[in-house]
Amino acid sequence: MSNSSDQDERFYIVAIGASAGGIQALETFFANLPNNPNAAFVVILHQSPDTGHRLAEILQRQTSLDAAVIRDGMEVSNDTIYIQPPHTYLDIQNYHFHLNDYPESSLAHPITHFFQSLARECNEKAIAIVLSGAGSDGTEGLRNISRAGGIALVQSPETAQFQGMPSSAIPSGLVDEILSPVELAQVVYDIIHLAGQRRIYPQPANVISPEQLGQILDILAKKQQTNFSQYKTTTLNRRIGHRFALTRLGSIESYIRYLKNNSEEQKKLCQDILIGATRFFRDHQAWEVIGGDVLPRLINRLGEEDQLRIWISACATGEEAYTMAMLVDEAIRHRTKTVNYKIFATDLDSEALEVASNGVYPETIANDVSPERLDRYFVYDNGCYRVKRALREMLIFAPHDLTNNPGFSRMTLVTCRNVLIYMQPQLQQRVLRLLHFSLIPQGVLFLGDTESLGELSSEFLTINNQWKIYSKRRDAKVSIASAVTNQPAVISAPVGSLLSSTNVNLSQFSELIAEIFKQSFNSRELTCLIVNRENRLVNVLYNTAQLLDFPLGEVNLDVTQNILPELKLPLATALNRAKRTQESVMYAGVKISRNGREESLTLKVGYNPNTKSLEDYFVVIIEVDNPSNILTPIATNYEIESEAAQRIVELEHELQQTRENLQAVVEELETFNEEQQATNEELLASNEELQSTNEELQSANEELYTVNAEYQSKIEQLTRLTDDVDNLLRSTDIGVLFLDLDLNIRRFTPAATAAINIKPTDMNRQLSDLTNNLDCPNLIELLRGVLISEESIEREVTLLTSGEHLLMRINRYLREDGSCDGVVVTFVNVSDLKTIQRRLENTNTLLERLYDSSPVGLFLIDEEFRFLRVNSVMAAINNLPVEEHLGKTVSEVVPDFAEQLMPIYRQVLETETPVKNVEIEGRKPSDPESTGNWIGTFYPIQRGENKQALGGIIVDISDLKQAQKELEESRNLV
Repeated sequence: MSNSSDQDERFYIVAIGASAGGIQALETFFANLPNNPNAAFVVILHQSPDTGHRLAEILQRQTSLDAAVIRDGMEVSNDTIYIQPPHTYLDIQNYHFHLNDYPESSLAHPITHFFQSLARECNEKAIAIVLSGAGSDGTEGLRNISRAGGIALVQSPETAQFQGMPSSAIPSGLVDEILSPVELAQVVYDIIHLAGQRRIYPQPANVISPEQLGQILDILAKKQQTNFSQYKTTTLNRRIGHRFALTRLGSIESYIRYLKNNSEEQKKLCQDILIGATRFFRDHQAWEVIGGDVLPRLINRLGEEDQLRIWISACATGEEAYTMAMLVDEAIRHRTKTVNYKIFATDLDSEALEVASNGVYPETIANDVSPERLDRYFVYDNGCYRVKRALREMLIFAPHDLTNNPGFSRMTLVTCRNVLIYMQPQLQQRVLRLLHFSLIPQGVLFLGDTESLGELSSEFLTINNQWKIYSKRRDAKVSIASAVTNQPAVISAPVGSLLSSTNVNLSQFSELIAEIFKQSFNSRELTCLIVNRENRLVNVLYNTAQLLDFPLGEVNLDVTQNILPELKLPLATALNRAKRTQESVMYAGVKISRNGREESLTLKVGYNPNTKSLEDYFVVIIEVDNPSNILTPIATNYEIESEAAQRIVELEHELQQTRENLQAVVEELETFNEEQQATNEELLASNEELQSTNEELQSANEELYTVNAEYQSKIEQLTRLTDDVDNLLRSTDIGVLFLDLDLNIRRFTPAATAAINIKPTDMNRQLSDLTNNLDCPNLIELLRGVLISEESIEREVTLLTSGEHLLMRINRYLREDGSCDGVVVTFVNVSDLKTIQRRLENTNTLLERLYDSSPVGLFLIDEEFRFLRVNSVMAAINNLPVEEHLGKTVSEVVPDFAEQLMPIYRQVLETETPVKNVEIEGRKPSDPESTGNWIGTFYPIQRGENKQALGGIIVDISDLKQAQKELEESRNLV
C-alpha cells in the first residue's frame, strides 16, 4: 500500500481487464470517453504475442490520449493509455510499472494480479473494470479493489460478446455498477472529476455541504443502524462522492432523496464506507514479531487455569483472524503443556463476516501463505482454498460495532489494525479506551503501522514501535465514558449551510462581521458582545471602544468580570433588568474615567424573546458618546444614585434571607459533616466499583452474546446437515451401519434392517447383542479386525431369509484429521448382478465351446498383429501349441505367410471392412515338404473405446485341392 503523504494529489489509475471479444468493448469505451479525463488507463488483455503494438494503434484511433506498450520500470503518466505486454505479470509501485514472467507453478491470472497490485498502490484512487471475456480472471482482483476503497465496475453481460468474465465477477457482491461500455466511460469520467480533480457540475469540487453530509449520515443511522458521524469527513465525502457519481443523479439533493427511499443503495454506501482492505499475513514482518516473540511470551506467562484470550476487531473477511489462529496453533505446537485459548473475530459488516465464517479463499492466497501452511491449514478444492475444520473451530466470528458496543474483557491480545485512521480523533480515543479496558495488565495491543495511541500513550509500554505493538502498562481503569460523546463530528446548522454555499468558513465569517461593523461605525467607538442568561460571554463581535479587560490567570467568561470596573454595576443592572422585564434596556450618560479623561457612554442590552433561537442570548452594545450621538429619544439617563440605591435594597433583602437560611443549614452541616464525608467517600468507592463491575458485565454479556450467536449458527448448520443425512439415508437402497470404536450402533439406514435385526430403539447398543440374517458367523471378528489392521474388507454374503446376495464392505470411520472413530458397514444388494453374472458365464462357456469345437481355424490379433486368441484347429494348422501363439506376432508364428497376409491385415484395420474368401497357398507348417491350401476370411473387431482387433477364420482346403487336381488329371487321361 502506498502511504506517501502526497497520495491525495496523485491521479486516478483505471485498470481495464478483457479477454475474448474485449477489443471491440475497449474501442467503444475509449471512443466515448470525454477529453482530458485526468487519469492513466492500463489495459490488461489476454492476447497473442503480436497484439500489444497493434492494440495500441487500434485504441489510438479512438481517442486523443497517447497509447503505449509498457516497458519495465516505466513511470505512469497522466492522460495516457498503457498496454500490458503479452505473457507477463504487471505490478505497480510508486507509480512505476514492473514486468515479470508468467508463474510456472499455477494458472496465469494477469488481470487479477494487476488489480491486486493496483489496490495496494492506489487504494481509493483505483478503478478496475472487467469487460468481455471467457473464464474468471479479474473476479478476485475486483474484490481487492473494492475492499481497498476503490471502484469495481463490470460490463453488463448482455452487451458482452463473451459473458464468462462479467458473469463470474457479478455474484461477488462487491461490484459497484454493471454498465455498457458507453456508460462505463461516462461513469469513470464523472468519478474522477467529482473527486475534485476538475468540475463536472456547476458546484465546487467538494459538492457535499456539512448539512447534506449530516442528512446522509442520519439516513444511514436510522435505516441501517450504523453511525458514521465521527468518521473523517474526507473519507465520507470521497466514498459518498463515488456512490453519487455512480448513480448519475446530477445533484446531491437528488441523491439524498434517492438514498432515503432505496435500501439497496443504503447497503452499498455502508459497504463503501466500511473499507475492508486485508489479506493473509499483511505486513509480514509485523506478524513475525507476533508469532516469534509476542505469542510465545504471552503463552509462557499463562498459569494452569489461565486462558489465552485474543480479540481480532474489525476482521473484515477473516484473513487476519485466520492468520492469528495459524500463529497461535504453531505457538501451541511447540509447548508441552496444554494451552486453553479462545479467539474472537468481530466486524460491523455482516456480509464480510459471512465470507470469513465460510473460510473459502481464492488460490491467489498462495502468494501470501507459505506452502507448508497451505498444506497444514487449507484444502484445495475446485480452484479455491478452504480452511480446514480444525482451524475454523479455533475462531468465534460475531458482529460487533467498535463505536457503540461494549468490548470484550480480560483479553490477552487485541488487534485493531487500519481502522482508527478512518475515524476522527475523538472517536479514535473512545475506541482506544474501549480496547484498553478489554486488556488484562501486560496485555498486548496490535495497531496498524500508521496509527498511534494519542492521549493513551502513557498507559502503554512499547514492544515494537515500527509495527505499533504495545503492552498495557498497569491495571488502571481508564473511564470509557469520558471518551464518549453524543455530539456528532458533522454538525449541520443554518450558518454552516450558508457558509458552505458561499465558500466562507467560520473564521472568515467573524472577520466579515468585524468588517461590517467597521464599515457601519467607522467613526464611532463601541463594543458589541453576545452573552447568555448566565452572563457568560459567547462572542465578541466588535471592540473598538476597548472596554473589555481580561485579567491574568484562569479565564472567567462572566462578562461582568471582564468589563472595566466602572461598568460592572451598570452592566449587571441592565442585564438583570432585561431578564426581569423581558425587553431591551438602554442607559445613557454612564460616566467612566480612563486615560486621564472622563467619558460618557451609552449602554444597551438588546433582547428579542419572540425568536425561539435567540431567547437565551442578549446583545450588549456599549458606545462612547460623541456630540452627534450623546442621547436618543428612547434612552434613559443612567443615574447611579437612584439605580444603585434600588439595586442595593434588593440585594440586602436577598442577603438577609440567605443569611437566615444558611445559619440553620450550617448548624446541621457542622453536626453531620464528618459522617457525610465518610459516607461520601464510601459511596464514591462503591460507585467506582459498580461502574467497573458494570463495564465488566457489559463485556461479559457481549462475549456471551457472541458465543451464543456462534453456537446458534453452528446448531443451524448441524440441523441442516442432519436433515440432509437423514434424507439421504432414508432414500437410499443401500444398507449402511455406523458403529463406534466399541461396536455400539450409532446410526443405520432402513435397508440395513434386512441384514441386521435392528430397530430404532437399539441405538447405542452393542452389535453383538443383536442377531443377523447373514451367512457370516464371524461378522464381529471381521469388524474388530478392520479396527486393528486398518485395512478394508469386501465380501459377498447371502441373506438366509431370502437367499439374496449382498456385497458387504467394512471400512474405518475417519475424521477430518485422519483418526479412526469407528466402523462403517455397507450392504449392497447384488442379486441382479449375480443373475447377470451367471448368464454371462453360461454364455461365455457356450461361446468357448463353440470356439474350441469349431472345425475351422479361428484366431484374434491386436493392432500390433500379436495373437490374442487361437483355437485348437488354428494351432494345429500352424503346428504350434495354443500357448506359444499368445503374445507373439504373425511374423514370429508363421514367417512364411507374413508377407502374404500382412497387407491384408492392414487393409482390414484401416478400412474397417472385412476381406472374405482369400485363398492362401504355401508349405504346410506341419509338413514343410508338402503344399497346403487354405481359404481365409478376415474382419475388424472394436476392442474397447479406442482399440481395434482383427479376427480371422481359416478353412483348410488342401484335401479338396488335391481331389480337384486328381480329378483334373483323370479327365486329361480320358
